Amino acid sequence: MKIQSFLILSTSFFALAQEKSTGESIEELDALTIESTPLGTTTGEVSQAWSVLDEDKLENAKSATIGQTLANQPGISQSFFGPSANRPMIRGLDKFRVRMLQNGTDTFDVSPQSEDHAVPVDPMLLDRIEILRGSSALLHGGNAIGGIVNMIDRSIPEQPYDKSFGASLRSSYTSVNDGWNYGAIGFSGTDSLSFQISGFGRDFDDYDAPDGFETASEENASVMVPTEKVLNSHGDSSSFAFGGATHWESGFAGISFSQYENTYGVPGGHAESETRLEMESDRFQARSKFEITGSDWLRSAELNFGYGDYNHVEIGKAHAHEEEEEEEEEEEHHEEEEFEEHAKYLREGMEARVGLSHEIGSLSGVFGIHGLFDELSIGGEESIFAGDTNSSNDITFDKINNEEAQKLAIFLIEEFELSENTLLNAGIRWEGFDRELEVFKHDDNQSGSNDLDDTSVSASAGFSHELSEGWNFSSNISYSERIPDTAELYSYGPHHATEAFEIGNPSLDKETAIGIEVILRRTMGDFTGQLSAFHTKFDDYVYLEATGGEQLVEGEHMMEMQYEAVEAEFQGLEAEIDWIAIENPGWSLLFSAYGDLLRGKNKSENTHLPRIAPARLGVGFEIQTEKLRFGVDLNHVFKQNRIPVHEEEEHDDDHEEEEEEDHAHEETATAAFSILNAYATYDLSLGKSQGQLFVRGYNLADELGFNHTSPSSIKEYAPIPGANVEIGLKFDF
Repeated sequence: MKIQSFLILSTSFFALAQEKSTGESIEELDALTIESTPLGTTTGEVSQAWSVLDEDKLENAKSATIGQTLANQPGISQSFFGPSANRPMIRGLDKFRVRMLQNGTDTFDVSPQSEDHAVPVDPMLLDRIEILRGSSALLHGGNAIGGIVNMIDRSIPEQPYDKSFGASLRSSYTSVNDGWNYGAIGFSGTDSLSFQISGFGRDFDDYDAPDGFETASEENASVMVPTEKVLNSHGDSSSFAFGGATHWESGFAGISFSQYENTYGVPGGHAESETRLEMESDRFQARSKFEITGSDWLRSAELNFGYGDYNHVEIGKAHAHEEEEEEEEEEEHHEEEEFEEHAKYLREGMEARVGLSHEIGSLSGVFGIHGLFDELSIGGEESIFAGDTNSSNDITFDKINNEEAQKLAIFLIEEFELSENTLLNAGIRWEGFDRELEVFKHDDNQSGSNDLDDTSVSASAGFSHELSEGWNFSSNISYSERIPDTAELYSYGPHHATEAFEIGNPSLDKETAIGIEVILRRTMGDFTGQLSAFHTKFDDYVYLEATGGEQLVEGEHMMEMQYEAVEAEFQGLEAEIDWIAIENPGWSLLFSAYGDLLRGKNKSENTHLPRIAPARLGVGFEIQTEKLRFGVDLNHVFKQNRIPVHEEEEHDDDHEEEEEEDHAHEETATAAFSILNAYATYDLSLGKSQGQLFVRGYNLADELGFNHTSPSSIKEYAPIPGANVEIGLKFDF
């Protein structure tokens, strides 16, 4: 019945699309510029794989989080920890290897620390999102060894507005979680001064689970019962921002400020205790770019500065035995007093980058200085920096009260026009990483400090060659170094939201990666697309591995996770294609397809790495008329049974039961599933104002599926959302 309804709906819109109209044909646009590259290289010349979402493509993809918004981009998966916390993963790499940027500078959050920590940026009012896959360490540091996601909101206008005043309104309702979403942007200015103000809000309840979802019964954990809702997956968030810039003939300079708040529940094993995160983030940014006159070789200068003040607290109901003690002392107490603060994360940071562009004959490039200054502290009874002696190896971990860190780097990136059709590029970056840890030493019960200093080097070289008009072949090779994060080195304590007891590894060495990538692109004409293949080899690849043991914390059993370093390899294929199949005076038909395949190998133990995204294949079509657009896409996620299996886990009839118990917390295989989505938009006019009414359907077949890249502690509790219809309106005045 669902398929019949879908076919009727598709046929109706197809028939409607063939009505005569006076709409203009699809225009061939100039090549896009990748703003996240230091030289402003066009999409046809970048030697890395990229994705750019803007205009209609971004509007169709927008969701409540950045991870979900980018989930169907080739090579991009998400660490789904419910609908509020899902960070993008690039080619199997996440956390400390993928940098999240807002207008080119850090988002100043703690989302790399754990998958339950949300990124404090909402996609609703974003103007553009750029993703660079592979090594982006030359410009953004060792923590971009896997790539970057740059979220651009134009809070600092780079160009004067084309009218003196305007506004945009957004509002929508989502059925899967009874959610309301609303936002607005107002702007004004002259030829020399522009400013804007914006705000948004989201509020949603627990989301509907797909048909067939089951969870363990409260009365008997071995009995599975159907469940309609994913408990404790609700949330609400809001933001306020303003910014402005002054413009002159050869440049601009501007500032912006934003305040973001987000409170959301954490589904999973702690749903009964109603665990939630309460997040606040204040962010200030200043940017300027101007041409340099009077120099034979300097062309322009760009300055980018960001400051962030972030905190979140993890709150949940008191443990059962603590509640009983409180009830004995006091029979009646306020409901809020049942909750306790498990951990509090505080981060304050500054980032500054200065880039000087130069040009000498056919050689052009950027020399830059980059600095990132951070202060981080984690407090509360369940801090991952609590410290103690590890009984398994007698290593004593100091309690870390505070961390002050600074990264100072210089980089040089050059492009050389070898011929009219061939562009060479190369670059190098040196970075110093200094940390001062304020610690409490358990050995002698005294406070002290621990200083850590290290340096890293990254380099890359590549080329881009135009085969013929619109066809381009490019390749690059890169070497990157990443210094382990403090959490990877010295964690020793519980993390309440993920139900894990995390243990660092002080012996971890510098992580290095050598990668090679080849890309074939078509950027002009009715048929456009990108095909890329990559191979990356890691030495001392650091990841969090389940030990099979448990730790007892405040009466709660937590699985033990420890950071380990191994030799690793990542390799894969990515493809995306867009084809204008029919282009008539009144309507056009477009087809699209994408696919990706990723393999991650633990070479030290000759097994697979955990949380490697399964292969995917997506196809879709879109019909465009003067006022109406209608599209359907089908995304198939293949099964993933390439999971870590260690040598000691090989089947032995005498020890099979014991091994199953020891490794109960390790990764399990994930079944295949398919997601059917559809959307329709209708353009509206009110005087000189333009609007759009839209309807989007997600998972229309109500398919049950689980995200393989989710941590094992949450995967079985948080399936993909069930069937969802979003109805919305946006208007530009």
